Amino acid sequence: MGRTPLPEDEALRPLNVKVPSEDLYFVQEVLKPALGVSYNAEAVREVLVQLRTCFRLPQYVVEVLEAEMKAKKLNILGYVQELLLRRYEALRDRPEGAKRGLAGVRHRPR
Repeated sequence: MGRTPLPEDEALRPLNVKVPSEDLYFVQEVLKPALGVSYNAEAVREVLVQLRTCFRLPQYVVEVLEAEMKAKKLNILGYVQELLLRRYEALRDRPEGAKRGLAGVRHRPR
C-alpha cells in the first residue's frame, strides 16, 4: 500500500520523538505489518491520522461521538479506552455457549 500523497500546500513537519524500546518494537513488529507500511514514521503518521479523524468515520458520526466525548469530559484516548472496556464487559458477560470464539483466552476472575 503506497503512501497517500499530501496536497501541495501541506508540507510534512519534522517531529523527533524518543520512545521506549517496547514501543519501538510495537511499531516495527505490530503496526507496520498491520498497516502495510514500510517505515516506522508511516505507521505513526497513520495512527495519528486515525485518531485525529475519529478513525475516518463519516462526519455525521464523528459529530455525535464528539458530543458524547464532550459530555463525558473525555478526550479521544479516554473515550476509546471506555469503549474497549464496555466491549470487554459485554464479551465477559456473554452466556458460556456464546464464548466459543474466545477459546484459549484467559479471563481475569471477577
